Amino acid sequence: MSIDKSLDKLESKIREERKEIIKLTSAKLLISLFEAVEITAKSFFKASPIYRQSMKKYYNDDRYDKAEINDRIQYLKSMGFIKTFTESRERFVELSPKGFKKLKKLSAEIKIDRPKKWDKKWRMVIFDVPEKFRSSRNSLRFKLLSLGLIKIQKSVYVYPFPCTDEIVSLSRSLGIEKSVTVMVADIIQGEEEIIYRFLKTKTLNQKDLEK
Repeated sequence: MSIDKSLDKLESKIREERKEIIKLTSAKLLISLFEAVEITAKSFFKASPIYRQSMKKYYNDDRYDKAEINDRIQYLKSMGFIKTFTESRERFVELSPKGFKKLKKLSAEIKIDRPKKWDKKWRMVIFDVPEKFRSSRNSLRFKLLSLGLIKIQKSVYVYPFPCTDEIVSLSRSLGIEKSVTVMVADIIQGEEEIIYRFLKTKTLNQKDLEK
């Protein structure tokens, strides 16, 4: 086999592998599209711009299979989770109330059990996910927030209770377990502010702060 043919075969294989990397299930696409939605909200506010997203980032990125994305969109639309429309030649999708409920259901699949009392330690989730896994990275961010973790830096989230097993399970399901680390710390910078935020969300309570 000539060198040129070998290179062509290798390039074809790389393109095929790259396609596999960015394949999205309908559920992952729904999460990726509406990662900014506050799924803990009690009601659906249709007027909010976060419920309407452009498809531009998928159509303009050569790593995505456009036909596959369209199939996923069509499925989500047929299930009543989204609506689609075109504005100024740009395609948009809008989350429906039924889709909002689906997002809440997806976020509830993994839960972190709360111990009786806080051990005064912090669980820090740190990740450095390559750009080629952007969809999985977005899904991870969405899920960490839905689990109650607080973002303290771009790719650093914190939680007061043990959650290693849950985070490992989550990152493994997204295929990015090698890019995610869970660390335990006795103290972190800005601890008072972080405690206040967890008190506000009722993740922590005053009893947890007792010595």
